[in-house]
Amino acid sequence: MTAQIKALIKQSKGFTLIELLVVIGILGVLAAALIATIDPFEQIRKAQDTNVKDIAVQYVDANVRYYTTHSVLPWGVAAANCNAGAAPSTTPVNLGANGMAGCLNAMIADGELKSAFTGVTTALSALSVVGTTESVTACFMPVSKAQKSDPNTKYNADGSLNQTGQCGPASTTCYWCTF
Repeated sequence: MTAQIKALIKQSKGFTLIELLVVIGILGVLAAALIATIDPFEQIRKAQDTNVKDIAVQYVDANVRYYTTHSVLPWGVAAANCNAGAAPSTTPVNLGANGMAGCLNAMIADGELKSAFTGVTTALSALSVVGTTESVTACFMPVSKAQKSDPNTKYNADGSLNQTGQCGPASTTCYWCTF
């Protein structure tokens, strides 16, 4: 009896080629479905949006801290040589523009921003800044569907509320802003 069991076990030690091909096929289908679900390009776009969003918040917070210390925003200080001495006003100014380098340098010199802040040129170029003598708003147009669907992506580049009602994943006119 034990000889028969040993013979049976000896025969069924391993998988047939067909069984292996079926398992590999099933794993391939699952992997393809997973990749389609995750959409790696959308994940890259979400990461880019998160980076720009973080830079926008840091910039606005640095301006608030600068204002708290100096009672004026950087563009109100002639020595800052910021945006040719003018506030970004209601016309959005690209934060990566050369004229804004004075603002960034003034906040870096004051310790409100780290010097590496100016090295993120792609994120800085994506930001539009508007401001007055006492306020600042930084906005960017999201590239990911997730950020475009965010309820706070409802502004124009100047920080005003977008009244078109067309904000959403397919929008090309709605910005996310921090005040």
